[in-house]
Amino acid sequence: MRKNFFLWVVLAAAFVMLPTMTVFAHYYEESDLVRIGLLRSFSNRESINIANTNIFAGYGTESGFMPVQELYSAGGFTARAQGNQVQLMVSGQVVHTFTGTGAQIMDVNGYPITLGAYSYRGAIEFRPYGGRISAINVLSIEEYLYGVLPSEMSPGFHIEALKAQAVASRTFAQNSVNQGRHRAQGFDLCDGTHCQVYRGVSLEHENTTRAVRETHGLMLFYNDSPILAVYFSSSGGATDNSEDVWFEARPYLRSVNEIHEHEPMVWTRTFTWQQLTTAAANANAGIGTVNGISVSGMGASGRANALTLYGTGGSWTVTREERIRGFFSAIGGTLPSSNFTIAGGLPTTQAVNVTSGWQDLHAPLNTLQALDSNGAISTVHMAYIFDGHSMRRLDSTPTVARGGSGITIEGRGWGHGVGMSQRGAYGMARMGFCFREILLHYYTGVEIR
Repeated sequence: MRKNFFLWVVLAAAFVMLPTMTVFAHYYEESDLVRIGLLRSFSNRESINIANTNIFAGYGTESGFMPVQELYSAGGFTARAQGNQVQLMVSGQVVHTFTGTGAQIMDVNGYPITLGAYSYRGAIEFRPYGGRISAINVLSIEEYLYGVLPSEMSPGFHIEALKAQAVASRTFAQNSVNQGRHRAQGFDLCDGTHCQVYRGVSLEHENTTRAVRETHGLMLFYNDSPILAVYFSSSGGATDNSEDVWFEARPYLRSVNEIHEHEPMVWTRTFTWQQLTTAAANANAGIGTVNGISVSGMGASGRANALTLYGTGGSWTVTREERIRGFFSAIGGTLPSSNFTIAGGLPTTQAVNVTSGWQDLHAPLNTLQALDSNGAISTVHMAYIFDGHSMRRLDSTPTVARGGSGITIEGRGWGHGVGMSQRGAYGMARMGFCFREILLHYYTGVEIR
């Protein structure tokens, strides 16, 4: 009898269903929310484990989170799908069934919700589909940024660079909400590189949280709309026009020179002709064995925007930054950037006259060198002529790298090259520029408010 009584006490401690709440203040307001699809670890799962011991089960409404039941379990809970419904379970027993859409949970004491190895502020919404379940993190945009910034920029960067990143990330998030980036999937942004990397509470840092708080609500606007505030790691000299990388020309995403990029990324890749043949076959180029390659087009920043391969069966050209970088994915990985040169395979122009102030030079453009703002010496690959009324670029003719065992690509920068360079922002901050000046340098003609 005593043994049975002890067992009953243990079971009672493992799960307690507390009385339903009838009056409850909203935890958040709908207008301040973003919905983050947790695609990395909690999408299309058979079940999802919840470590919290004391939670509210409820629903997301237009006015905020509304609880239906307060639940307690010393060992946490498991969420699963049963048909079109979401169920919460303890030790294999169903303790709560959500009867409508928008099934959400929050911690009773306001702590982050822990799913597996990750913890998230705000509420977690569960969505059933086909007998499986996915999770969406619903929280304020400011709390979302607490988890984004340390994932996208080193917390050790200068505070003004971190503040520039906070404004850019906030603007990108709001633009995504407005454009319905993932609307068809039931959320605003994903937690991966397709949107902004987000890992919840686990990577939060006092420096990045400070940057979010000190720029609270500030965003970048063009024509009264939040801009597509894209950013990347390192330019290696200059950013690019949006149309040279993607398809749409945006007036605020113009090529600008770096003022002082801090330790720009430098990289080298080597490929054999056999590897390039494999990559061409993988891309269905239909040119046989590759025996030559050239950078056949360059954008305003000097980045490659056309790459031509020559083979025993003809030639084939790939254009646009993403496709050029991705061409190499089958033979060693996507290139870090399109800011690269190929020895013997760069565009050349006719000879030009250059006046330095004390002497005149007459030589092919690609035989000249220039000293950039970072103190680095580099080869010149483009020039413009101004006739007093308009400016035009000198026509270039591709030369082809051939022979030997293959090619070596020497590159600078990391990322797509459009918008704000994070290492450039860090360099500007170290020179004394504030976050507003940094943002106005990289995003043309915008307002910060």
